Amino acid sequence: MRRRSVRAATALALGLPLVLSSLAGPAAAVGPAAGPSGQPSAQAYKDGQYIVMLKGQPLATYDGGVAGIAATKPAKGKKVDADSPQARKYAAHLNRKQQEVAAAAGTAVGESFTTAVNGFTADLTAEQAAMLAKNPQVLSVSENEQLSPDYSSTEFLGLPGEDGAWEQRYGGAANAGKGVVVGVIDTGYYPANAFLAGDKARKLKQGESPQVGQPYLTTDGKIAMLKADGETFIGECQKAQDNSRDWKGSECNSKVLSARYYAEDFLRLVPPAERDPKESISPLDIASHGTHTATTAAGNDGVKATVDGRDFGEGSGVAPEAKVSVYKICWEDTNPSTGGCFASASVAAIEQAVKDGVDVLNYSISGNNNSVLDPVALAFFNAAATGIFVSASAGNSGPADTTVNHSAPWLTTVAASTFSNELQGTVELSDGSKYRGASIMSSEVPQTALILSRNAAVKDDGKKETDETENARLCLPGSLDAAKATGKIVVCERGVNPRAEKSVTVKDAGGVGMVLVNVPIGSLDLDLHAVPTVHINDDGFLAKVAAGSGLTAALVDHDTTGQPEPPLPQIADFSSRGPSTAVGGDLLKPDIAAPGVGVLAGVSPLVGGENFGFMSGTSMAAPQVAGLAALVLGENPKWSPAAVKSAMMTTAADVQTADGEANDDKFATGAGEVDAAAMADPGLVYDAGVLDWAGFLETASGGDVWPDVDPIAAKDVNVPSIALGTLTGPVTVTRTLTALEPGSYSAAIDVPGVDAVVEPSQLDFTEAGQSLDFTVTFTNDSAAYGKAAMGELTWSSEDHTVTAPVALTPVAALAPPAVTVDSAAASGEQTLDVTSGTDNPIDITVEGLAKANVLTEEKTPDPNQITAASSVISKLTVPEGATTAQFAINAAAETADWDLYVKTPDGQQIAVATANTSESLTLKAPAAGDYEVIGHLWGTSDGAATATGTLNTAALTGDAGNLTVTPDPLELPNGQSGKVTAKWSGLGSGSWVGLVKFGDSASTALTINVP
Repeated sequence: MRRRSVRAATALALGLPLVLSSLAGPAAAVGPAAGPSGQPSAQAYKDGQYIVMLKGQPLATYDGGVAGIAATKPAKGKKVDADSPQARKYAAHLNRKQQEVAAAAGTAVGESFTTAVNGFTADLTAEQAAMLAKNPQVLSVSENEQLSPDYSSTEFLGLPGEDGAWEQRYGGAANAGKGVVVGVIDTGYYPANAFLAGDKARKLKQGESPQVGQPYLTTDGKIAMLKADGETFIGECQKAQDNSRDWKGSECNSKVLSARYYAEDFLRLVPPAERDPKESISPLDIASHGTHTATTAAGNDGVKATVDGRDFGEGSGVAPEAKVSVYKICWEDTNPSTGGCFASASVAAIEQAVKDGVDVLNYSISGNNNSVLDPVALAFFNAAATGIFVSASAGNSGPADTTVNHSAPWLTTVAASTFSNELQGTVELSDGSKYRGASIMSSEVPQTALILSRNAAVKDDGKKETDETENARLCLPGSLDAAKATGKIVVCERGVNPRAEKSVTVKDAGGVGMVLVNVPIGSLDLDLHAVPTVHINDDGFLAKVAAGSGLTAALVDHDTTGQPEPPLPQIADFSSRGPSTAVGGDLLKPDIAAPGVGVLAGVSPLVGGENFGFMSGTSMAAPQVAGLAALVLGENPKWSPAAVKSAMMTTAADVQTADGEANDDKFATGAGEVDAAAMADPGLVYDAGVLDWAGFLETASGGDVWPDVDPIAAKDVNVPSIALGTLTGPVTVTRTLTALEPGSYSAAIDVPGVDAVVEPSQLDFTEAGQSLDFTVTFTNDSAAYGKAAMGELTWSSEDHTVTAPVALTPVAALAPPAVTVDSAAASGEQTLDVTSGTDNPIDITVEGLAKANVLTEEKTPDPNQITAASSVISKLTVPEGATTAQFAINAAAETADWDLYVKTPDGQQIAVATANTSESLTLKAPAAGDYEVIGHLWGTSDGAATATGTLNTAALTGDAGNLTVTPDPLELPNGQSGKVTAKWSGLGSGSWVGLVKFGDSASTALTINVP
């Protein structure tokens, strides 16, 4: 046990609408087999704006190969020179290629990216998007999603004081992060905040040389700084587009060296009526999120913070001497379901950050949880390849599983943890019972009449009584009757509208205080409320108040319960959990945890009038790690991003459960709670760089992106963690450790229920910089199937302990997801290959066979659009109670490339459009209703003018008695592959479909074609 820290397919010419949504989850299983990345091949598209990523390398990683154009990839430790003659020449080459690809699809390049990624934005129909995805020059086609921000700490991290990490490890607060620039991609910043105060930069005197960490003005008026790594950062303070009186373009200083904004798509795609009237088209922060993350990471030291008149003492950012570069990509609109952060703006900001030469990037923005090939992830790949450390928030969709964002191994993905029990309040009922919660109220409320908000609903003749009660229960604006609420403490329930807005509703109705109740139990948050408020979990509180009509309550600004303090740190309920669904679950995410609940930092006064405030979220945890990275890079400027990540993860401390035990759930904690002091001296690091990540992407993308790069399986990427999404038999993973100093290390590994062997079990490093390989072979012994077995791998020497988290999911069987057989007669058989993950018998069950609806037609290929001339079109009616729906387009010749498109009854549309000859799709527990199905002939490899395809559709409702599988049960030793035989009989002419299920672990969709 480690020590505890003290601190799609298409709107089509046929008129099928499309909703961009997958059918992931327990109700759906997509076939055919997942690709090498573990991602399903099905992909949905709709009309809209997309980011099209091409396969050629961008400036940041181009190492030659195009005739007449030399490499533009910078040397290690150098930043990209996008203005060099070769860079301009190569960028023009990429632009031409982008225009050619766009023109072939009948569209035009919108915004072109050539530095961090090779790609462009384009307005596409769903049809064009699906066609572009099949272009051999295209790596991925991703919707230009509108993401949202993912909504402390220095004392808990052990930074200040004589014995703190600043003084002991990082040269004191005056040098903590010196010479490092932290880029913040967010909602902008508020320049007058004391955490970001600085002097006006001055020009160097004649003969004066730049000094590390000391900003100065260039001859053209930009702010520059010599960094700790020897490179020079040059920023720009961009002027407001709308001539805003609140932003002049001269606000940057010796703390904030640069401030840029990216509003193109916000202005183009969000109508003026839907924009927040307070929004400024400038780097100015309206929402506070960007100011909060920037000041958390790198705010000045010794800033006195007050909130609502209450003094919270002096605070600091994690790396107070680091400088800040702001990239505003998120904009305020009136749609609460969107966050105004367009992916295209993220890519553009990352491109500029690479050019500017930042050392660290913080990205407290949401993302997807099933891909490493989206444009933002690929842009960060190239940023990391140039030496930039990227900290990204894990997401706020916990405690549900498989919700973690940002799965790529070059990112450090951060979970949120608790860190303080100081800011508490108590609800004291008149019967003597007390309820502890979170509160920063600046005044208390004595014993006062209490009312449940649902009992104070305003009467509205235009609404049903149930609607009135529901709105009042949540304290939605205008829902409370002042005649009932005036002078009382109002009990509101969490949900739907913002927490702070509920207290405004209470105040507007005359209430003098609020008790905010979580139903069900969830995170307790520190918000600035309009009336004194205590935020509690419902532990019988609502029932007691409902039953006791005479109860009164007092709101006290501290804990009076006398109960033991909750253990610290704990993972916040809202913090997103793994496993990651990208790359088959063979990467562990999140990576690490950091304080993210009730973090005090700077905010923008433009909305609430305050300069400091408390926020909670993985958005608040990520900048803690960004600041810590700045500390490390200030002392070790040549360390790679992977080395910094490894130092943090392998020295992390335990996270606690509510019972005070070590939290062993790696899908919640990652490696554990970051330790600011220990990470400065990790002993060994799991280092990685562009070749490692490119090899991983070569596998994740299915190959042919970097033909000269050796592919690397996700399980073997050199990260300081080990994950296997499916463990059958012995599986071996490889890792490499690099020594920061000589030493001898011995291995120990413990994963309950799994046999693990490390070879060699001892590594002897004779010099700093030496790298040694090792393997770990895992075999399931007694761990439960379908549930992750978790543990740790530790390398120990006399002076260091280097620990990596392990999460493995044993499965009882692996089988092909789809098999099609041409049967010569009504009876026949087919063998299926199965890999066993257990020494125990595997029960086999079947569904079907059911006769499929069959439509065979000869069509004309069309790679550019889906029309009646190029498509076989059918419909399947799925009855109530159906267990499975199957769809397939089968080619009559191997030279034809058919694609499959299915529109579900609720309007979702799925495209299975790969380079395969035929395609299939299986949906489990399908919704009843009509499914529209299209088989589209994309092309023919032999140039044939036509090709024949057969479209099969069927719904299964259980075992039809015409299919058996032997042997049943299947008995194979763990890890061995064998065969089972599926036999059918009594089939008439046509196509028949069924499902063979191997326990609860795997299934094979079986299609039998009888002439």
